[in-house]
Amino acid sequence: MSAASDHEASTVLTLGARGKHRGAPFVLAGRTCVQSDAGGQWNEWTLAYDDGRQAFLAETAAGFTLFFERPIAPAFDSLIVGGPLGTGFVVTERGQARRIARWGDVPESPRAYRYADLSGADGATATIDYGSGERSEIDVFVGTKVRLSDLGLGPRPERRSFLPAPTGPQPKGLELWLAVGDAGVLSGDSRRATFRVIGITHRSIRIEGERYTWEEYVLHAPDAGVRWLVVSDGHWNLVESIEPAEVEESERGAKAFGELYKPWSSGRARLEWATGQLPWSATLGDVADTRDYVRAPWMLSCESTADEITWSRGTYTPTDVVARAFGKRLLPKPSGRAPNQPRTPKQR
Repeated sequence: MSAASDHEASTVLTLGARGKHRGAPFVLAGRTCVQSDAGGQWNEWTLAYDDGRQAFLAETAAGFTLFFERPIAPAFDSLIVGGPLGTGFVVTERGQARRIARWGDVPESPRAYRYADLSGADGATATIDYGSGERSEIDVFVGTKVRLSDLGLGPRPERRSFLPAPTGPQPKGLELWLAVGDAGVLSGDSRRATFRVIGITHRSIRIEGERYTWEEYVLHAPDAGVRWLVVSDGHWNLVESIEPAEVEESERGAKAFGELYKPWSSGRARLEWATGQLPWSATLGDVADTRDYVRAPWMLSCESTADEITWSRGTYTPTDVVARAFGKRLLPKPSGRAPNQPRTPKQR
């Protein structure tokens, strides 16, 4: 498959499809495929409403966000990843991106541009287009997470493509319990969806001189976006991204959704091996600073680099639930106790 067709297949939507949001009909009039210098790739859809309004739908690994233009724009050089803004938003990522392919009716814009992504309370998000530096206008868009069903849209029948995982020999002794292409029904965001394994990563971390490893099975569902099934010592967690603005850290731990999570561990996670496809451009040896907090059955995790910060919440998932979901007879027996494993009545 050529690079152009790879980009064309990197979506679950169809150009020209009609939808409706809050009673207002629209058409998917244009699409731009974008890739950041940090390796992330996403689609920006132009929504042309029948009443003359215009909006933008971002199709990312985390799902879909509908944006409308709003006037808030701090200076690019003043942005600190993880830092708050006077507008109530937190900076989650900043960098430079390139518009690598376009289809349909899209606004004229420079090929390369600087951007910043922001996170707000109650799931609000924002993105700022600082342009190429050759123009003075700064475009700001504030959005909310949506499902395709909220927009009266449905995914196309063809599977979307992602970016190829970096190549390298599989580590000796590494056992994989799911395979790329396996599909299973799991609950996410209180909704059930059929997720397909698109890629697998093997990662490691050193804590107080001890090396720990785990595997992450990258899952995708057309309407729900990306999730992760993480397995370590036979213990499974279903992991979903959450908005960084929902988390408040202190000496006591991290507070999210009104509940306090206790500190568990921190370190630098390293990508040792991968296969299949991933929602970002990865390189073996990539590292990120991590912090984990627990409140059974959940684990709250932060990963950060100089230009990006992400938060996720993992839910402890019994082995038999994973086995039933993917139709597997043999999965590893849990060893020891997981930090966020709920206690049974006899253990209390």
